[in-house]
Amino acid sequence: MAEKLLARGSGNAYVQPGETVFVKVDLAMSHDAVAAPVAEVFYQNFGEVAKVWDPNRVVLVADHFIQVNEVRVDPKATSLYSKMVEFADSQGCHLLDVVSPGEAAGICHVLLPEKGFIHPGMIVAGTDSHTCTYGAFGCFSTGVGTTDMANIFAMGDMWVRVPPTLLFKLEGTLPKYITAKDIILFILGKIGCDGAAGKVMEFRGSIIDKMPMEERMTLSNMAIECGAMCGLIAPDETTRQYVQNSGQDLFEEIGSDPDASYEEIYQFDLSDLEPQVARPPKPDCVIGISQLGEIPITKAFIGSCTGGKLFDLAQAAEVLENRRIARGVSLFIVPASFEVRQKAEKLGYMQIFEAAGATVLKSGCGACINAGLGILGKEETGVYATNRNFKGRSGDPTAKNYLASPRVVAISAVEGKISDRLSNVGVG
Repeated sequence: MAEKLLARGSGNAYVQPGETVFVKVDLAMSHDAVAAPVAEVFYQNFGEVAKVWDPNRVVLVADHFIQVNEVRVDPKATSLYSKMVEFADSQGCHLLDVVSPGEAAGICHVLLPEKGFIHPGMIVAGTDSHTCTYGAFGCFSTGVGTTDMANIFAMGDMWVRVPPTLLFKLEGTLPKYITAKDIILFILGKIGCDGAAGKVMEFRGSIIDKMPMEERMTLSNMAIECGAMCGLIAPDETTRQYVQNSGQDLFEEIGSDPDASYEEIYQFDLSDLEPQVARPPKPDCVIGISQLGEIPITKAFIGSCTGGKLFDLAQAAEVLENRRIARGVSLFIVPASFEVRQKAEKLGYMQIFEAAGATVLKSGCGACINAGLGILGKEETGVYATNRNFKGRSGDPTAKNYLASPRVVAISAVEGKISDRLSNVGVG
């Protein structure tokens, strides 16, 4: 898939791994943490009156620092946001920032598909490592640096060294309550954080065929934790339905040829997979939850581009209905977008979260990037439905952060320890 997408994007009949090509970018995305530095490099190198190559193909999002000022006023964050808005206004590109005073539109990797910016066959570049999320829609989508994005703004293309592809065939019947987060953590435990470095992870199999779009997004989202440039899933009826519902009707689907060759093929039968947990300090320190032992917690977090989608909130609501979080535990829930929040409210999830004692925050990256409420304090232990648990990633460097699915995080908040089993504690 990756080779065919890059061949089309570069105007070649075919490309091979190791070859360097310039590809035309269909969509460029940046956010409030990086857009201002990109704009500065853009003007420095292309002139003070330079214009982006196509404003309709540039999307800027306020999500990384949107929660910072809930804790304290941060002049740097405010300045970065203001400069991004100024650039968007002067260039006429898309700006997704607030839907009402103090209420952000959402996290870029959930927001762009939701708003119809993403469809199969695209080449997408973003100044964020989790841009690989859009590979779930059959796009070659990857993160780039500040200088590369400044060039994309001006020229509409980027250089890519064609990556080799690893194929992951996921078969079997997934046990009840096992999710995409468990699957990608399992894969991380098998291949490690550098197991796909500079490569593409392509997912297929009976498990993928039955997986809803939001779960596929989780799988592709965390391909970067394996070091991959992109996590690709071939478009099918599930993809078409989602994309058409978001307002896209015309797009080209590209899939792998039946005789395509891969650098390596991994085949996993996931019929007996149990919930997976990543221990600190790396996302690949993964074990089955039955092997974890008793880990008391003080904080739990359900949110981010990985764990704040409607599917994720549904998992949490099912657990928390008619239950209370444990004494001494703080549970933070962050819908990934304003639209997700609205849907969750209509479904009654917000009332369940409030009754359970959880704190629901405004949409944004928040504690996942050590910003705003929900970060871990000194010596605290938490379990998070986010994507990374490096030292200091979501709070104090002395804290310990475990990664798990939204369901496990919700159960753990009720039980007061990392668990996938509900006792009678918290019922009432």
